[in-house]
Amino acid sequence: LAKDSFAVNKKGQVMVGPLFLMTKMEAGFNAGSGDWQYQMVMPNGTVFGTTNGTGSAKVQFCADCHNAVGEQDALWFLPEEYRR
Repeated sequence: LAKDSFAVNKKGQVMVGPLFLMTKMEAGFNAGSGDWQYQMVMPNGTVFGTTNGTGSAKVQFCADCHNAVGEQDALWFLPEEYRR
């Protein structure tokens, strides 16, 4: 899964934000993340962090948030009334 992002500065200018990636890995990859690998790629192409890789602690917040919806395999969805 991939999710792009953007930021708006105080002058109202829109800037490209990080790209967030989630990859479902094999069972046993990382029990603390539901076997999801989280990765954050900065706008300049550098990798900020990867679960079980370089900068893993920097993307732990991703797993922490997504674990709140563990019953949905850590995937957030719009409320059903807004889905089409």
